[in-house]
Amino acid sequence: MELLEKIIKTIDIVKVTDVKVYDMEKSSPFFDYVVLATANERQSNALIQYLKESVGTEQIRGFEGKTGGWLLVDMGEVILHLFSKEMRDYYGFDKRLMGLKLVDIKA
Repeated sequence: MELLEKIIKTIDIVKVTDVKVYDMEKSSPFFDYVVLATANERQSNALIQYLKESVGTEQIRGFEGKTGGWLLVDMGEVILHLFSKEMRDYYGFDKRLMGLKLVDIKA
């Protein structure tokens, strides 16, 4: 949960919107939380550097899709998806994750 709290505080710095955290502990053997947020490309690019500083480069396993409206950041127990508004609507991850427990977050 400490990693998740660092991530939430970090993404708040770049003012992403519509942040949702889904508890995956009972649904996935690979990660504990999925974080979804809406951001523009500038915010996503800035977040990469902020995450490297706040959680450390050793915690970040990889980035996927640095352009195109969808950035995935694998941080082991937490997977972060940053979508443009259009891509978030198109892929519908919020609908796919319906029924999973939402984590109450406070930045």
